[in-house]
Amino acid sequence: MPFYKKISSPHFEITLWRIEEELSFFEAKFETHPDIKNANQRLQWYATRHLANELLGGEVSILKDEHGKPFIDNSSQEISLSHTTQFAAVMHSQEFNVGIDLETVNAKVERIAHKFLREDELNAIASEEKVEKLILYWSAKEALYKLYGKGEIDFTTQLLIEPFHLQTKGELKAEIVVDASAGSRGGDPAGTKGIQNLTIHYDFFEGHVLTYVIAR
Repeated sequence: MPFYKKISSPHFEITLWRIEEELSFFEAKFETHPDIKNANQRLQWYATRHLANELLGGEVSILKDEHGKPFIDNSSQEISLSHTTQFAAVMHSQEFNVGIDLETVNAKVERIAHKFLREDELNAIASEEKVEKLILYWSAKEALYKLYGKGEIDFTTQLLIEPFHLQTKGELKAEIVVDASAGSRGGDPAGTKGIQNLTIHYDFFEGHVLTYVIAR
């Protein structure tokens, strides 16, 4: 499972690994095994957990809260995970909430574009960059969704991204809008006011796009 890329800052760390191992490699390393019937999905689950262990320097227990947001048991560190059939990605921070997403660039995203973009946003996308821009929007909003971590949020009206010029690598300006009546739970950085002035970083590589965001 060779390192593909590492991104470090004073506030977070990201590691990408290329998945090349067989299931048996991971199964021998874990006492707890996921109840996932699909072999490819099970392989990706193992890969992200194994990568987290490598990144954090020891075996950690990654659980999920009532909203499905992963967290490290008995630790105050924040963590976010993503994977495709080829890559695993882990982002963690000692103090700030984080969100990471990894997507394969695929024209199938056009089928679901209406679920995460407004009509005016869809109409503004040039045909020659449609697939790449749609997959970037989708991945960026997935990263925002993971950062928010409370579920039940509308991708079209509550996860907002400013218009942008498509590049192979860059930044997007974003905002999470939260209904004031939604309430908040302890440790939720969004509270009832959402999160403004977010910067999503992105990078296209080997038929994939990586997006990640941190709330400070």
